[in-house]
Amino acid sequence: MFKRVNHIGLAVKDIDQSTKLWTETFGVTAEPPVIEGNMKIVMLHVGDVLVELLGAIGGEGVMANFLEKRGEGIHHICFEVEDISAAMKELTEEGIQLVDKEPREGAEGLIAFLHPKSTNGVLTEIVQVRD
Repeated sequence: MFKRVNHIGLAVKDIDQSTKLWTETFGVTAEPPVIEGNMKIVMLHVGDVLVELLGAIGGEGVMANFLEKRGEGIHHICFEVEDISAAMKELTEEGIQLVDKEPREGAEGLIAFLHPKSTNGVLTEIVQVRD
């Protein structure tokens, strides 16, 4: 079902400083920032896996709440799937609790989150990447 690790999401307080750290210190390539609701997202290319920097905008929303409650660090891991609807159906049949009941648009394509209660405490995302 899972094709590969697509990305690892990192919650960061200062996305511009974090982008500079990753690009200048670690030498990775960054895509231009994307705004999704109250989040600013920067995708970094690290070999075949992406690192997704997630920063809050305006002190409100899911990422602001996460940062306030848990601080900076790993937010989630994302696995690429061929067919997100089929994957969600199969996961539900296997007893995995989904956060999203329907796929929704994300930075790279259709996404859905699996509840950490079903995945050993790790927030897990699946993505069907746009062609």
